[in-house]
Amino acid sequence: MIEKILGPCIRHIPSKGKVLYLTFDDGPHEQCTPKVLDLLSKHQAQATFFVVAEALQKHGSVGRSIVAQGHGIGNHSLDHTYHRFFLNDRFLMKWVTRARDIIEQSLQVQTIGFRSPLGIRTPHLGIALRKLHYPLVHWNQRFFDTQRGLPRTAIIGKIPQFRSGDILLLHDTHDRNHESFLEGLEFLLIQAQQAGFSFKAIPNNLVLADDKLPAA
Repeated sequence: MIEKILGPCIRHIPSKGKVLYLTFDDGPHEQCTPKVLDLLSKHQAQATFFVVAEALQKHGSVGRSIVAQGHGIGNHSLDHTYHRFFLNDRFLMKWVTRARDIIEQSLQVQTIGFRSPLGIRTPHLGIALRKLHYPLVHWNQRFFDTQRGLPRTAIIGKIPQFRSGDILLLHDTHDRNHESFLEGLEFLLIQAQQAGFSFKAIPNNLVLADDKLPAA
């Protein structure tokens, strides 16, 4: 019923083998994102970065590094503001497409879909995305890292819950205590890989209906 009101939302991707889709929101960030990229490269992990268009305009070279290293790119809005969600679908279409155009033209890539700031969903947003044929991509595993960092205890508790095709939410914009976040991220990568999982970027051929998602 809720999907009929708010529109479809992708939270899991049917995948062959033990695959996890690690995603990072809110960047690119001048200090944190490059260090995240270094860790992903070290552990041969691919991820998807949901970038904010205005942040990309400030840190374009960091955005280009994300693409150069083979990671996926998603649309995390123009300006990461919340009140815009309560405007009409005509405005939301312009807001989403403006961000998409900036991101795709700046990085010369196709964005895999839209992720709303804070995961907010409204009927008007659902209508706008359906008209654009643009998937809404959220997550089904999160760590609340902007609030509590990424402690090992949280990771140890999550690993047994992971299933192939899960979409994990993290953020690459840590200012304070970003070293402890990076330590937690490396621990997550190691523990998940030891459990038999690999990390891939979200495919760029997603469609709106869950039963039609491509297997990775």
